[in-house]
Amino acid sequence: MSELLFVYGTLRDPDVLGGVLGRPLRPAALLPAVAPGFVALHYPGRIYPALVRRPGGTAPGLVLTDVSPFERDLLDAFEGAEYRRGIVAVMLGEELHEAGAYLPAIAVPADAAPWTLEAWQAEHKRRVLSGEIAGAAELRAKLIAIRPN
Repeated sequence: MSELLFVYGTLRDPDVLGGVLGRPLRPAALLPAVAPGFVALHYPGRIYPALVRRPGGTAPGLVLTDVSPFERDLLDAFEGAEYRRGIVAVMLGEELHEAGAYLPAIAVPADAAPWTLEAWQAEHKRRVLSGEIAGAAELRAKLIAIRPN
């Protein structure tokens, strides 16, 4: 699995990402990227997105370069059963790379509405941020408790 991780949804928000990981990432570890051939659409019945293949599409995001194996496990748990981590091609500047990305575990209708981080931040962030951070803190504590020394 790739060491790079492409995030295209709420994890692009620094408050969400830092809250989930329990630490801020260094700006140098957050690289602007796009996933060609994909778009971010509303996950059915949710306020967050799904990365869906679409020829000619381009999904904006960030590539995270400084995530530990424990933090990958934490992000997997945070994303839950609604996503599976797979590999996608991403463009970092003019270079094509492979990166892990959270893909929807269910089929998302091709006519689902487009999703943008800016709209999510304006409509939902204030209401859900503390719950997301608290849920991630619980997951971190559970993972720490079961990890071998």
